[in-house]
Amino acid sequence: MSFDSPPRPERFRPRQFRKTLVGAALALGLGAAALAPIQSAGSAPVPEPIDGVYDVLGTSWGVSASDAKLRMDAEHSKTAALETVQAQLAKASRAAKADPGLDGAFFDSARRLVVNVHTTAAADAAKANGLTPRSVTRGEKALTALQTRAQALIDRSGSTQVQQIGADLPTDTLRIILQPGKQSANTVALVKQLKALPGVAVSTGTTTLAMTADVIGGQIMDLVPGTNCSLGFSGTRNGSDNVMLSAGHCVEGNPRVQNASGVRLGVGVASRFRTGQPSVDMGLMDIDANNVGRGYIDNRNGQTTRVTGSSKAPVGSTICKAGNTTGWTCGTITQYNLTVNYGGAGGSVTRTSGLARSTVCTEGGDSGGAYISGTVAQGMTSGGPSDGHDCGFNQGGNATGSYSFYQPVVDAASYYGVTLTRG
Repeated sequence: MSFDSPPRPERFRPRQFRKTLVGAALALGLGAAALAPIQSAGSAPVPEPIDGVYDVLGTSWGVSASDAKLRMDAEHSKTAALETVQAQLAKASRAAKADPGLDGAFFDSARRLVVNVHTTAAADAAKANGLTPRSVTRGEKALTALQTRAQALIDRSGSTQVQQIGADLPTDTLRIILQPGKQSANTVALVKQLKALPGVAVSTGTTTLAMTADVIGGQIMDLVPGTNCSLGFSGTRNGSDNVMLSAGHCVEGNPRVQNASGVRLGVGVASRFRTGQPSVDMGLMDIDANNVGRGYIDNRNGQTTRVTGSSKAPVGSTICKAGNTTGWTCGTITQYNLTVNYGGAGGSVTRTSGLARSTVCTEGGDSGGAYISGTVAQGMTSGGPSDGHDCGFNQGGNATGSYSFYQPVVDAASYYGVTLTRG
């Protein structure tokens, strides 16, 4: 992402690409600054990865690295319990030909994993596995249907002032955020329609959005010609083809990718991002045969973090990202399945769907960088607010007060048929 690249549009702007790669070895992994470098076949042996994520989180939380790991392990244990409940209820529902009754989950401020339930069986299963059941009016499925209905109204309205639309599980509402500034007549009429829908909350944002880009697994990813992003996650296709998953806007147009020294790492081969058209911000870089994608990310502090798997962690989960511009910053996941409008040069607007939102701070050049929860891959940086905020560098959870969007890695890997490389 790069907040400072394109001119601010009327809607959210994707963060501009600042593509730069560090060294001949390029790490493909978590976000812009979190991926480990990809290494050429003839280079020196790669040091064994150390899970530096816990040191950074411990510093942010004011606890030791071992205590930070205990907290992350507790989150992952509850997430595993949720998966167990989901499997149990899915099996029972198939047998009974009934709804499983489980409808979304999130971590609350007390670090409890709260699950939305619609049946007594779902509530009992959640309690038996240490989760906190909650009855809701809507739930994730109903909010998804409501989002489809609201998006149709937006598409027909002629308004160009909607920045973001997506479900907010903790409040059980559909949140719609408008761009700041005076509302047009079309927007005024649209807001009246949206507010008439039960469960919809409409508010006005305080800043525009922008995309960022830098292509290196936690390091710089230099794109030819002229831009840069951060590297994301490395993996394989068809059993042996080495590739890297990235933000789609970083590899739009299939650019050549090189490191900071000008050594070629690979080339963009696929992107679902099309400036000015409905898009998904996922893409793929093919790693040259003489380079190797590694299963860890660069924490930008002399340490690395292994990639041991991938998931869509529950809302409220702790998450960190590595990026070339801001290094290692942390926060929590707040929403999934968002649609945002990024503005670009010449007044173009790119509606980008399928994004997640977090409280992680990012800046221009972080695009493509890896997001990770503990050692479990989560996604690649897409964009964020263009308001001149300063995340600092390697501030962990102390880089607060902002937010960012990322492309979930699970969806990108599934679409492109990629198996992530593990450390």
